[in-house]
Amino acid sequence: MIIQNNLIKLEYNPVTDILNVEWPNISADLLTEVKHTLKAIVDAIKHYDVKKLLINSQQTIIGISQSEYENILKSFSQDLNATRLQMVARIESKHLKRELLVKEVSLQLKNTSNFEFQNFTTMTDAISWLEKSKINSVRPV
Repeated sequence: MIIQNNLIKLEYNPVTDILNVEWPNISADLLTEVKHTLKAIVDAIKHYDVKKLLINSQQTIIGISQSEYENILKSFSQDLNATRLQMVARIESKHLKRELLVKEVSLQLKNTSNFEFQNFTTMTDAISWLEKSKINSVRPV
């Protein structure tokens, strides 16, 4: 366990090089804390030189506008580009509008991201994708 607080839980497995993140609930009154929490995720990725990130957003509650959430996703993606991260697997939620937004943002960022991004409906499929993929041990930042 790297970090666990009321917003986030990070677990790192050095054998698989996968950082597992329970995506935080986001509401307007917690927005500043959420931004600091996302920075802590990026800092952990840098500190542990993580190459694979697993984001579980199945149970996440989003209580802000779509445009605010889109800005958070874009900012987080830009911050991830400053790391040596190579793969991001995300477990989808059951919220259709949110998933459409995430897919739209991921398409917009596809050409500017330094990492592969893939959505999954199950944890098993996401972990399998991350574990089966070969990663480059050296990659320019």
